[in-house]
This record gives sequence, C-alpha cells and structure tokens, in this order.
Amino acid sequence: MYALGVAIDATLITLVLALAAFGLAIIFGLIGVINMGHGAMLTAGAYITWVCQTNGVPFLLAVLVAAVAVAVIGLVLEHVLIRHFYDRPFETLLLTWAFFLITTEVIKIIFGPEFRSVTNPLPDAITIGGIHVPAYRAAVALFALALIVTSAVVLYRTSLGIKIRGLIQNRQMAALLGLNIGLTYKLVFMAGCFMAGLAGGLITPMLSIDPYIGNVYLVRSFFVVAVGGVGQLLGGTMIGSFLIGGSETIFAVVSEQAVAQTIVFALAILVLRLRPRGVLTPR
Repeated sequence: MYALGVAIDATLITLVLALAAFGLAIIFGLIGVINMGHGAMLTAGAYITWVCQTNGVPFLLAVLVAAVAVAVIGLVLEHVLIRHFYDRPFETLLLTWAFFLITTEVIKIIFGPEFRSVTNPLPDAITIGGIHVPAYRAAVALFALALIVTSAVVLYRTSLGIKIRGLIQNRQMAALLGLNIGLTYKLVFMAGCFMAGLAGGLITPMLSIDPYIGNVYLVRSFFVVAVGGVGQLLGGTMIGSFLIGGSETIFAVVSEQAVAQTIVFALAILVLRLRPRGVLTPR
C-alpha cells in the first residue's frame, strides 16, 4: 500500500512538472531559443488567473484568459526582439533573461511581495487502490498527459507538424519549398508561451502565488529538457520530468527532502555527462 502511494505521488509530480516544462520544451526544442523568460511567463499566468478569479471569472475561463494573455505577451516579445536574433542563441538568451528580470520586478511593483492563493475548484480527494489522491492534482496530471500526447500527434501526424519538423532539419530547404519561416517561428514561440501561461494558471490552486513562483520551475524545466533531449517533446519531456521530479519523491522515502533534491540534481548531472544531448537524442 505504501509503495503504491509513493508510485502515485511520483507519477503525479512527474506529470505536473511535465506540464510546467512543456512550453520551454516547445520553444527550445523546435526553434532553438533558450527562453530564460519561461519562469516569468509561468508567474504571469498565475497572477492573471488570480486576478480573473478574484473578479468573479470561473476558474477554467480564468486559466484560458491567462494562457491567451501570456501568448500575446510572447507574440509582442518575439515580434519586437526575438525574431531579429534567431541565428544568435546567446543574444536570445540575454534578451529573454532581461525579460524575466523586468517582468518579475513589474509583478512585484503591481502586486507586491505578499503571498496570494486561488480557490481549488476540486477540493475533494479520489481513491485509487485505497490511496487518497487530491482530485485536482490528479485532474491536472491527466490533462498534462493528454496535452503532451495531443501535441506529439500534431507534430508527427499533421501537415503543420511535418512543416515544422522540416524547418528544424533544414531551414533553407523549407524556405525553398515555400514555407513561411518567420510565421512558423512566430507560431511556435507563441505556442510555447501559451503553454507556459496555461501551466502557470493550472498550478495556482496547488501552491501559494508570489513573484518568484516561476523561478523553481524555470530551473527544473531546463533540467527536464536537457536530460530528456532537446526536441524530444513526448518521450524526452516525460523521462526528464520523472528523473527531475518523480524520482525525488522516491528518494525522499529514504532521506530528507533536501538530500533527495541533491541526489536528483547529481543524477541529472551524471546523465548529462554520459549523454550530453539527452537520454533520447541520438549520439
């Protein structure tokens, strides 16, 4: 029974982390932009959800508004700055890091440093094999799995996905075949920002909101993408999320939380030493 509880907790944490990291995986994996602003976008999604809900907007609609708003912010960022530096990854890293710092300070100025909370829309628990599981956390985990699988289907089974993968493999050839490179990059960047805002909104009932809520997820998301393999949206995101998030739950059974986190990050470093391009990326 105890082992089942640990397995369920590890699975839920893995899927929630996968949801938080997925927006970064899309942008970094598909168009090669190291989006250091990912954490700020998560934070913005959380605060927009809180603002909407405190003004009477139903929770799911508030999350959708947050995701769309962050996507629009991403569109402006991409159009004004990022699109001019796609061939210069270091510059995009600096630009998105500046966006992260500025956005975090703006959020602190507007909302202050106080902790805020969003009402849990599913406060009850469900029973799985005799184990009581928070209903909302389970719902978010299932949604994350469905979202990642659906995105993989779009990428590998639709004409849009074929065009995007063709762009990744050979941008010059894709342009010669008539693909609008600029528009495709813009759509991918917006999709990643949308996912970040969506994740930020969905995680709000599970923890308190503050201006630094996205920081932890930013670090963990980068480890997820790097360990799983850049461009490996489905398998890489899931494997990376388990190694960074799910395994921490397992190690915490036999050690303190801080020790478990240290073991997990040491394991991630070891994996990257042996597989620098990630677990699923060919050598």
